[in-house]
Amino acid sequence: MFKIVDKDKMKNRSDKDDADQSVDHQDVEKKETPEDQSELSVDEQLAKSQEEASKNWDKVLRLQAEIENLRKRTLRDVENASRGSIERVIMEMLPILDSFELGLDLKTETIDEYKTFKEGQEASMMLMNSLFNKLSIETIDPSEMRYDPGLHEVISTQEDDSVEPGYIIKVIQKGYRLKERLLRPARVIVRAEKNKKDSPT
Repeated sequence: MFKIVDKDKMKNRSDKDDADQSVDHQDVEKKETPEDQSELSVDEQLAKSQEEASKNWDKVLRLQAEIENLRKRTLRDVENASRGSIERVIMEMLPILDSFELGLDLKTETIDEYKTFKEGQEASMMLMNSLFNKLSIETIDPSEMRYDPGLHEVISTQEDDSVEPGYIIKVIQKGYRLKERLLRPARVIVRAEKNKKDSPT
């Protein structure tokens, strides 16, 4: 027996197969598209990363240049400040130097000339003390004080019953201190300590 085939059914089936193939082809295209986009994205990201790296490197170079300029400017400012401080001290000392030079030129053959010389020296000392006050320099004059190795330098020791052992008998040269920093210790003569054999038992 022959089977009668419905042409409409055959046509519909063919159309369905074509539609299925079209859908499958679109699926393939859809599956390929993200891969292509991914490859393009990597290239774009690489180019962007290189661009950012180049910009960051430029920033590093500019920052290094700014740091170097700041270092040079700071050194220059420090040098200028130090030079300015020295100049101010010298300007303060010049009148004192002038006063001492005038005193050396004076003749001291008579009592009046000696008095004039002494007054000039006293005026010079007043100028010097005024300068020290401006600079916060303290004079160390340890007369009748106990010897302090942190402030005094012993030149010699002597026996003196009027002074207690370990105390300063005479100041040979005054010391000076800038705030807490010792500029020069005072040079002194100290009463000798009693020997143990001389002490009463």
